[in-house]
Amino acid sequence: MDVKANPFDDGDAVQKLGPLAERSEEYKKWLLGVLRSNNCHRILDAACGTGVDSLFLIEHGMDVVSCDDAEAMLSYARSEKERLELKDWVVKQANWLTLTEDLPSYEPFDAVLCLGSSILHLVDLPPALTLHRKCLTNFKKFLKPGGLLLIDHRNLDSMLDRGVVVNRNVYHKDDTLPSVSIDVIEKDGVRQRVDIIYDMVVKCEETGKDKIEKVTMPLAPVHVNTFSSLLKEIFGPNCKYSLYGDLNLQEQGDTENTVYFQHVVYECIRE
Repeated sequence: MDVKANPFDDGDAVQKLGPLAERSEEYKKWLLGVLRSNNCHRILDAACGTGVDSLFLIEHGMDVVSCDDAEAMLSYARSEKERLELKDWVVKQANWLTLTEDLPSYEPFDAVLCLGSSILHLVDLPPALTLHRKCLTNFKKFLKPGGLLLIDHRNLDSMLDRGVVVNRNVYHKDDTLPSVSIDVIEKDGVRQRVDIIYDMVVKCEETGKDKIEKVTMPLAPVHVNTFSSLLKEIFGPNCKYSLYGDLNLQEQGDTENTVYFQHVVYECIRE
């Protein structure tokens, strides 16, 4: 896949995915709880999209730098910045693969966020996972000692192993995904990607009524344990690491019933 091709970088994607679809109360409580319990104040939102999470954190007193590679998403975020007169909110275009070059001269952050199941939309192939390895290495460079990376993704295990999409509303207040299906793409017997196909509820501009549109997004064919192992490799054997499922901070979730996995990994405090 051309790493420059971004499936979110068009106006239609912004419209279909919901410019600022309100997050669920459970998600807000979870996100704020993880950050506050770890004394995180200065945040890099590395997959900010239209800015929904960044704005939520700013509203709760956090200092946020937001970046994304999709200009269509950033345009919406910048319009919100202007509308709300948030002069101190930094919104930048940056690619994870060139993050240190795209965001020069920034001091390390308390936390780096890569949420919204964004990472697997950069299609990469195990076991090497060269692109993901580069991204995670760049994220680590932006963390202060003891800082945390919070990164999530959909449950690919269920899709790859059982051909089943676990579809349950977790992140958003309103359910706009009545149906989800997948198509596993193979070449010479090797899985190249998983196309996840959303039936999304969108407003018809002509009639003002709701309609269903299919939106296909490619995902990397990566099992959760493979991604966990990569995180531990990048951050080192002494890092603190936790895996959660569907915002449940007591359990890691299972591969049959979990919709989203959340990884929390801490940059080691250097002696």
